Amino acid sequence: MTAIEPYELTATQALREIRQRRLGVVELVRSLLDRIERIEGSVHAWELIDREGALATAQSCDASFDRLAHHPLFGIPIGLKDIYDTRGLATSAGFPPWAQRVPERDATTVERLRAAGAIVLGKTVTTQFAFADPPKTRNPWNPDRTPGGSSSGSAAAVASQMAPICLGSQTAGSILRPAAYCGVLGLKPTYGLISRHGIFPFAWSLDHPGPLARSVEDLALALAVLAGPDPRDPTTLNARVGDYLAAVRHPGPPPVLGVIEDFSAAADAVVRDAVLGAVASLERAGARLQPIRLATNLQLVADAQQTIMQVEAAEVHATLHREMAEHYAPRIRALIETGQLVPATLYLRAQRIRRRFREEISAALRGVDCLVMPTVSNLAPDRTTTGDRTFQAPWSLIGLPAVTLPAGLANGLPCGLQLVADAWHEADLLRVARWAEQVLPPLQTPRL
Repeated sequence: MTAIEPYELTATQALREIRQRRLGVVELVRSLLDRIERIEGSVHAWELIDREGALATAQSCDASFDRLAHHPLFGIPIGLKDIYDTRGLATSAGFPPWAQRVPERDATTVERLRAAGAIVLGKTVTTQFAFADPPKTRNPWNPDRTPGGSSSGSAAAVASQMAPICLGSQTAGSILRPAAYCGVLGLKPTYGLISRHGIFPFAWSLDHPGPLARSVEDLALALAVLAGPDPRDPTTLNARVGDYLAAVRHPGPPPVLGVIEDFSAAADAVVRDAVLGAVASLERAGARLQPIRLATNLQLVADAQQTIMQVEAAEVHATLHREMAEHYAPRIRALIETGQLVPATLYLRAQRIRRRFREEISAALRGVDCLVMPTVSNLAPDRTTTGDRTFQAPWSLIGLPAVTLPAGLANGLPCGLQLVADAWHEADLLRVARWAEQVLPPLQTPRL
């Protein structure tokens, strides 16, 4: 067994220890459950913990080691954002009338995790229906700051070492932003790479499931299990799956990075300095930088994403809102009711902006491995908000893969470095992220 506590291990490290029989699966699960018991009262990352179910599955793993240890996530505990259907476990989406809603089937993603040997620890807190009403979760770096949203509990649980991997979802910025605010890594894949079947929708053409973790290799480990076509989600039928683990284990030479100057110019000075400092470190390590200026205004892109999200959310929630409007939190209720009033001409104009911006970014990606920019414009603000989604929403709008990794601390709070690649190029994106991860100094765990 290693010198550190089992709960401190990344998923990749834990898998290695388990397969070499230096760590039992029950021992790992107990360590995480004990960690949750000690600190959850100050973080509030979990909606529910399936202690008995997780331990029973862990015991089954230890008993079946010789037969199942080759599975890609054998014995690895996972947290699931509370919009993922889980057989036998309540899935409420943060909506009070659904507190006792227990699905009969797992989401496709959950099926794939279980088949790969993962253990469901429980459900992490989401903002209501994965929108912007502030959650009960606190940022592990400072309890007075937001952890971001909507994958609030998933980011906080990973950051505070209560789970090595958690799943989140992003319609505007809900994987990348909380990951950055909490000092962990998050991956929003190409639209249609991961099935959304069994995940409560928010906006059909914008929703992206994805993992949060503490290392690039853990993101690759999760994506290798989650990615691929699902006949129950037609948007995945043309999914192109890469060899993500090979990419991160052999990251190759320094990359060519397209630095989008518009993002740095719009960021708060403290974030801009931290991220440009990280980019300078990458350049000193051999990365070649190519400055890029956008023709399309960032705020226009954010407005187009907001318009599409409003209209599609209004459609998704039409019946439920009509029957239970009084149970909706204020911000999502306002979004839905505004979306009901948006004229078709405005929705179509937003779609034209979407197409034009996608063409511009396709041109910008020619000749570079990835685009680079801050993940969020600001440090985690107070808990009356989930933060600024302007820097993440463009990639949700046009469906391109993006990853955030820690770029250091500023005023005691994490900053995120965001990398963006072309559609279906997750292997290249993770390769560059792994190369950068080896250059940038790791963050320490927040004190709890």
